[in-house]
Amino acid sequence: MSTPLAMRGLAIFLVLLISACATPPKPPVDSESETWQLQGKIGLWYKDTQESATIDWSQCSTEQVRIRLSGPLGAGGIELSADQSGARLIQGGDTSRADSIDELASRAEWPIPVEALRFWVRGRPIPSEKLDGRVNTNGQLEQLAQMGWQISYRYKTPFHQLPNRISAESANTRLTLIISEWQDQPKLCTP
Repeated sequence: MSTPLAMRGLAIFLVLLISACATPPKPPVDSESETWQLQGKIGLWYKDTQESATIDWSQCSTEQVRIRLSGPLGAGGIELSADQSGARLIQGGDTSRADSIDELASRAEWPIPVEALRFWVRGRPIPSEKLDGRVNTNGQLEQLAQMGWQISYRYKTPFHQLPNRISAESANTRLTLIISEWQDQPKLCTP
């Protein structure tokens, strides 16, 4: 005859056995992929200015990107894009062009390191730059120091390869990116 304690122990054992056999969920985007989209919120503190916006970032290839930042109710929106021919900023109905998307982000008073963030948002260091980093026990990048920036990461679960929160700070700029969704098929890639 089984005792209630023995039955409870058997139930716990079976739950542990089943969970040990379960495979982790497939990530929505491969962290090594050069084609992806993220959506979320971004906060920027630069000198005495504080900005926040929703962000929709489509990385169409290593050379093609389109980023839309929009304020509350769509007010004050900007679009940054770049491809092989250069970079473009659309703000307030005006279009500006430059060689660098980082330069245009600064002109729009969003001095974010877009080229570096392309790697950092996916929990990866820039391969060509010196780095100092720390990886957690799940193999996820937890902290990174690169190009004068200190970046820290948070992940939804240990199984997620891609972060859902990134905080980055340089000498005079701080930004926080909260990612609500990752997709492997960017929607903003057509001009």
